[in-house]
Order: sequence, then C-alpha cells, then structure tokens
Amino acid sequence: TPFLFSLSLTIDVSPLLGSGQYYGGNRVLANLTISIDGLAPYTAYRRTLDLTTGVHTTSFTVNATAAYEVTQLCSYPDQVCVYHFATTSSSPSSSSSSSNNATTLPTIRLGYENQLVANDTYDVFCAADHLRLAGVTQLGPPEGMRFASVARIADETTTTTTTTRCTCAGELEVTPADGQTALTVIISAETNYDQKKGNPESGYSFRGEDPGPVVERLASAAAARPFPDVLAAHVADYQSLQGAFRLDLPDPLASAEKETAALIAGYAYDGADAGDPFLEALLFDYSRHLLVSSSRANSLPANLQGRWTEQLWPAWSADYHANINLQMNYWAADQTGLAATQGALWDYMEDTWVPRGTETARLLYNATAGWVVHNEMNVFGHTAMKEGASWANYPAAAAWMMQHVWDNFDYTRDLDWFARQGYPLIRGVAAFWLSQLQDDAVANDGTLVVNPCNSPETGPTTYGCTHYHQMIHQVFEAVLHGAALVAQGGGGDDDDDDAFLAAVTDSLARLDKGVHLTSWGGLKEWKLPDAHGFDGKSTHRHLSHLAGWYPGFSVSSFLGGYANATVQDAVRETLASRGPGNAGDANAGWAKVWRAACWARLNDTDRAYEQLRYAIDVNFAGNGFSMYWAMSPPFQIDANFGLGGAVLSMLVVDLPLPYAARDDVRTVVLGPAIPARWGGGSVKGLRGRGGGVIDFSWDDEGIVDNAVVVSRSKAGGSKVRLVNIRGKEFGEL
Repeated sequence: TPFLFSLSLTIDVSPLLGSGQYYGGNRVLANLTISIDGLAPYTAYRRTLDLTTGVHTTSFTVNATAAYEVTQLCSYPDQVCVYHFATTSSSPSSSSSSSNNATTLPTIRLGYENQLVANDTYDVFCAADHLRLAGVTQLGPPEGMRFASVARIADETTTTTTTTRCTCAGELEVTPADGQTALTVIISAETNYDQKKGNPESGYSFRGEDPGPVVERLASAAAARPFPDVLAAHVADYQSLQGAFRLDLPDPLASAEKETAALIAGYAYDGADAGDPFLEALLFDYSRHLLVSSSRANSLPANLQGRWTEQLWPAWSADYHANINLQMNYWAADQTGLAATQGALWDYMEDTWVPRGTETARLLYNATAGWVVHNEMNVFGHTAMKEGASWANYPAAAAWMMQHVWDNFDYTRDLDWFARQGYPLIRGVAAFWLSQLQDDAVANDGTLVVNPCNSPETGPTTYGCTHYHQMIHQVFEAVLHGAALVAQGGGGDDDDDDAFLAAVTDSLARLDKGVHLTSWGGLKEWKLPDAHGFDGKSTHRHLSHLAGWYPGFSVSSFLGGYANATVQDAVRETLASRGPGNAGDANAGWAKVWRAACWARLNDTDRAYEQLRYAIDVNFAGNGFSMYWAMSPPFQIDANFGLGGAVLSMLVVDLPLPYAARDDVRTVVLGPAIPARWGGGSVKGLRGRGGGVIDFSWDDEGIVDNAVVVSRSKAGGSKVRLVNIRGKEFGEL
C-alpha cells in the first residue's frame, strides 16, 4: 500500500523501509595459483604495471644466471586473461642438456581453489592441456549462480614436446620441453548471470546460458593464437582508450625511477617540498586505468571496489552506492575520452534499475509514471530502501545519475544513442518527480519541494532537502534540452510529449532551486526554518548540498553561481565548515577529493591542491589503492576515480547552459586552479561539451598560455570561447 505524507518538519518513513536480507554481493570466484619450481633464491626482482599498455610484468634472475619474465594481461577483445612465462637469458641453466644456448623453463603447476566456500559447491577437473573449475554459489533449491573457469595451455606451447600430468592434488603440472623458452596460459571465467533477464518477461531470473561451454570456447579460441597476436590485440584496444588523453606534469623530485610504494610513503603533504607532480600525474593515469579495466560494454559497471575483491563478503557487498560513490566512479570519463566505458553503466541502469524501479515507484510512492531507485543497489534489481532512513531514504539517486547520462551526450553529441537510451532514462526519472513534488506549505512561497527526504546519511527525515532540488533542477533542464534534440531527429512530438513537456516546464519554473543561506553565510542543507537547529556548522563527510556546485551545475551554472560572489562566498563558507574530510564519522579518500574539486571550482588553487595532497597522504596505500578509513581497510575505489575528477576540475571549468540560455556563447576556463608546482605542464586530448577536443599548456605559474583546438565542437551545440583564468582568449572551440 502506498503511503502519502503531508508536509511537516519531521516525518516518519518507517513504513517505507525494507530489508537487506538476501541482498547478496560481489564475491571472489576462486584463486588460480601458478607455482614455479626451483626458482629460489632469486634476485633483481622487478614488478611493473605499464599504464600505457595495460600490461603487468614481473622479472627476476635465478642463481645470477637465468633471467625470467612473467607477462600478465586481461584482454577485452579476447575476453581472457593471459599468463606468459618466458626466459630472457641466453645462458643455459645447469639443469639443461640443451645445446641451443637457451635456458629451459622450469616446471610449473596450475591449481584452482577457494578456501572461503564449502568444497561441495565447486569441482576442479584436470585434463592434459587444461584445468577447469565449475561450481555454484548455492546448491539449492533454489540453485544459485553458476560459475566456471578454464586455465588452458596455449597451442603454441603444446606443439613442442611439453609434457603435462594431473597431480594427486588436482593440479596440472606442465614440464616444458628441453630448450623451451616460453609458455602461455590462457584463463577465462564466466557465470550464468544475464542482466538482460532482469525483467518481468524473464521472471526477474537473471539466468543466462551455462558458463561451461562459454569459457571453453573463449579459452580455446585465444589459445589457438600466438601470444604476440593476443598481446597486440589487447594493447591496441587498451590504448584506444587510455591513449585518448595525456596529462604531463614536471618531475622536480626525480620520482620517475623510484618504486611507487616508496613515492607514496615519502609523499609530503606540507612543507617546502609539498606534493609530487610526478606521483599526482601517475595516480591520475592509474585512475583512468582502473576505469578502463573495470567498466566495459557487455559487462557490469564499476562498483565500490571496481571489480577487485578477494573476499566472500566484501565491505558493503561491493555493491552500487549511488549517493556519491557510483557517481564519483565516472567523474573523469567524458572529459578524458573514456565515454565508451560508460556503456556498461547505461545498460545496467536500463536493465536492472528501470524494470524494478518502475515497480518501486508505484508501490512506495503511488507514482503512475517513471521509476526510482535508492542508495544501495545490487545486480539483481534491488531498487527499494533498506533498513535505516538516514541512509536508505534516498530516492534522488537516479536523478543524480541522470547528470552522467546528459554529460555523456553533451561531450560526445551522440544523438542516436541519446534518442535510443539516454533520453528515455532521463524522461522516466523526470516523470517520477513530476508526481512527487508538493507545494511548500511551510514557507508558502509558491515553490515546489520534495517530501519526504533525507540528505544523504545525515540530519532529519524532513522536506525540502537542498540536494534533491538541485538534482531535480538538472533533470528537468536535461528533459527540455533533450526533447528538443530528439524532436529535431524526428521523434518526441506527439500530444503526450507536449503535455509532459508542459508539466516539466511548469514544475521547473516553480521548483525550489536549493539555494538558501544559513545565518552564518553557508548554504542550507534543508529548507527548514533556522529555529529548528539543523543548519549549524557540520564536519560531515558528505557535501550533498554542494552537489549542484560540483560535480553538478545547477548552482554553478544554471543559477550563475560560478560568477556570482554571493554564491561563491556561501560555497566557500560551507566548505570551510565541513572541514578536510577527516571527522569522526569517516576519514575517507572520497570525501577529500570531493572537497578538492569543489575548491577548484571556486578557482582556489591553494585550497584545491592542499586538499588533493591531503587525500593522497592520508588515504592512498603503497599500491595506489585508496583506503576507506585513512590507511585502514577496506579498499574502496571511488577515491581513485574521484582523484581523476578533482585533477580535471583544477584543469578546466566547462559548464552547460540552462535551456533558456541555450543559444548564448559559453565560456570554458582553462586552468582555473593549476598550482605552480605543476608549472610547465600540458594536456592533450581534453574533451569539451559539444564534442570538441583541446590541447593546452601552462607556464611556470600555472597560467595557461597556449591552447590548440584539435577538433571543433559538433553541430547543434552553443558557441564556445576559450579563456584562461586571467581572461586571455584562445579562440572558439
């Protein structure tokens, strides 16, 4: 039964709360162990991840004579991972009788296991040229998700006199032929999860084809090809994305040849040598690498851990939190040429959010149109609330995600995609909110407000949450922009659309825009009278009422805030009151990089760079992963991605115009907050709204002094002028 709430200062939404029981979560499939005989003692050990190729390499020397190298990669084109073991030594080992002056590879053993689950839930099968794992997450009834993996010795390896045997422990033992210098293992893994089956027609089963034949086919196909061919296909695919953007920063500390762990351990947050531009650029590149590696078409989008967990029950189920975390994962995608990585995100929303979200909108909110999701989502269509109102009562998640849908179109100008997938998503969210807005009967100011609402993870359940109004403002603007574009393409001109657009136009005009000042000069988080005491200063980790400033644009652009001193002062006061992101409620990296980005949009170079350094110093571990609570587990990937967005916010301000001003000339500011520490740096391949591409560089003070338009904006966008922070013009984009 739907519950209808009258407008009041505090509201009980307990009738709407649900349960996290049977919610599930991402989990480790298994461990594949590859052990190498007789390689101790070893020296000259070196382990590298090449961020230009996406290839991981380990090299070492044994007995000071035999040199070995292990090359590992996961190939999107071939849908397999590859383990290539080779000797790079020209001297024969003492155990080799070969006369061809080449070191013979030692025996290796392959083994699958998962000590976190019951042995009766999976089986390991050993054959002459491969090892196969097959299992199920739950024996049932009902049966859980099926999974399978194959580790196959490549054909080019087995055409020699390589010998194999299955050991008593169920391992595959591979003994290379005399004089053999290379050996390749192809690994494939799959489940029977199919998000296209997450709809009423499929009974929300999410069950696809058996994964066994799939992994056999993928592994066999890749194993039949020479390793150099598989490697080349991977590198070409990876570089088409990773190579689309380049950030060059100076290396004043000669950091290039130092180990990453040592760089991070020695990183200085403050003092004369505060910051390390080389490391900051490295972490930026790593941010993009992680996105390329964890979000591709025909897969799932990046979750709280990207796609990396070694646990059966990872923190927060390694799910999709959509009150900042999922959004932050994709902050850097559009501007750095990684728009294609978001295909997984659009499909995930369309396939798992919309079907169940439509039902949730009807059941919880009595909505007759549109769809809704809340803060925590899994891969099985969970769109309702969980148990606690302060964090679960968050129906604005989809509204915020629609910013990413609009941005993807705005940066790519892919109208075919937008008409087919993007605009229907935005339209559905707008339709939901049209049915939910209420007249503000407290202020009696003629505005429409949200009721009930919780600002993410803090404060009361009440009405008029600033964050919601900012996000809905953006959704309604995107509808008006989008409908006009789709209509130009031959759609969206029927009577139903006319009535819908009229309702959006009216509601947009009456919507409270979420900008009210506290008694101390900050932005209010709730449209509550001051007497109720909820607008005091807070060091809470979330900056929800600043989402329209950054990463959004309802405040910074639609309301003219970027150039408005009153709004700037309110944002500045709010940021200062919120602290650096280390309060008792959390000490998370994502809170710090969000603050860095907000300071950058204020053109405050010193505070932005200080906050970025603080995040790296406090939250980034020796392997580059961001940790949730200072350096303590769990690993949470959002700050890795958010660092990329924060750096971009220091490099450029590129804001959309409101629909009413769509024909005005836009101004893009290059280098709003580049620190002098980055002096002499440059950017290649920055994407702009409208589809243009820019290269630019800056002087020793961080002031952009040169900009080249590589490609102009595509037809249909507004004119764009390029300027630096001091107003110097560089022409039009």
